[in-house]
Parts: sequence; C-alpha cells; structure tokens
Amino acid sequence: MDARKAALISIFAALQVILSRLPGIPVIGLASGKIEPTILLMPVIGMLLGPWIGGLAVFLGNFIAWLIPSTTFFGLLMLPTGPIGAVASGALVSRDRRSGWRITASILLVLILLWYITIPGFIVPYYPALHLAALILVLVLRGRVAELVESGDKRRMATGAFVASLCGMMANHMVGNLIFISSVGWFVQLKGIRDAIVAMGFSWLKSGLPKEDPTGLGALFTLTFPIYIVERILMTLIAVPIAVGIIYTLRRGGLIKI
Repeated sequence: MDARKAALISIFAALQVILSRLPGIPVIGLASGKIEPTILLMPVIGMLLGPWIGGLAVFLGNFIAWLIPSTTFFGLLMLPTGPIGAVASGALVSRDRRSGWRITASILLVLILLWYITIPGFIVPYYPALHLAALILVLVLRGRVAELVESGDKRRMATGAFVASLCGMMANHMVGNLIFISSVGWFVQLKGIRDAIVAMGFSWLKSGLPKEDPTGLGALFTLTFPIYIVERILMTLIAVPIAVGIIYTLRRGGLIKI
C-alpha cells in the first residue's frame, strides 16, 4: 500500500464518519434502526480504491462511526454490510477483468441462495428480484463494466458506475437482510416486528402469528418489497453522479488509476 492509497483511505474513512452524523433513513420494523447516508459512498469507494482496499476503508469508516455514541450492538452486527458492498462494486471495475466480475457474481449468487434457505425465502420467493437483475447484468456485461468506467466518456462512465453501484447496493442490502433475519429473537424482538406490521395495516397479527409465518418476517418482507425496490434504485441513481464526478476529477489529477 503506497502513501497515495493510505491518504485516500484516511480521507474516505473520515468522510464516512462525518456523513454518519447526518439523519439516516428509518428501517421499517426496527424502532431504532436506520440506513446511514454513508451507503451512498460505499460503491464509490470500492470503485476508487479497488475491492479489498476499498472494503477496508469502508469498514474502518463504519467502525469508527459506530464507536461514536450512541451505539447499539445491532449496529455492530451490521458492520459487514458496507465492506461487502464495496467489494462487490470494486471487483466489477477492477483491472483483473477475467476474475473481477466473477467475484461480484459469486457474492450476489451466494447471498441470493442464502435468502432461499431462510423462512422469509420460502414465503416471499420473489423478494430478491432486484438482486437477480443485478446478477444478470454482471453475467451479461462481465469485463465491459470496467471498460465503461475506464473510458473517460462521462456517459459511458455513468453507465458502468450504475451497474457497479447497483451490485454494491444489492449486496449490501441482502447481507443486511440476512443479518436481520438471523437476529430475530436474539437482538431483535418479535413483538417489535409484530407491532410495526400491525401499525402498517396487518391487523390480523394482533391475535397471533400464523403457522406458516411464525416470526412475522414474511409479512414484513412482503410489505417492504416495493419500498426497497424504489429505495435502492434511487440510492444507486444518487451514487452514480458522485462516483463519476470523483473518479473523473481524481483521475485527471493523477491521484488514481482505474
């Protein structure tokens, strides 16, 4: 690791800490959960610094932000979401075009398969629709995503950055879902999930949870399916101009080589 990369890691880790102090997006079903604004930088950092250095920078930034009060143990459990998303975005535009896209495809494929061995995976099989769309884009475009980002043409760069950002966003999202599902009954109380769903109109949960959905998670993911689609696409669209602007500027200044 040279001095330039160390400086970029420090800068982006510090920027994540600053952004983490801004109001986040509330997570439906969690009274205290929220999506940090740092998620917008996550794919950008992966593309700038590469999958492994970028993943390290995201982890350091998120970990330092987590140390600042107020912190929760559930927030600590969610720390892997950012680095994995950065690795998925960064690998897709890495110099190794033969294996880079395979890393991203493998991450998305494994996460999707893990979804289908959970209880919500049996109840809401269509939930990973956008994750599957991201995987298909990777399999179709492969190394051409890196070529688009390297092109220097802002429109082509935006196209490549959109695909890479979408993959990072979806990897981040599914890791968060799997951690949340695994935490139910341990760090996330069933009553909190049930009350949140009841408040959104599923009044039948007042009398108890159905046998086919004992945790209430199936109803929760069914309800949030259209919400996450819109949410993740909007986040990706916001991340694209940030990525193109930063990459274009730093590359012209000779600070990075993608």
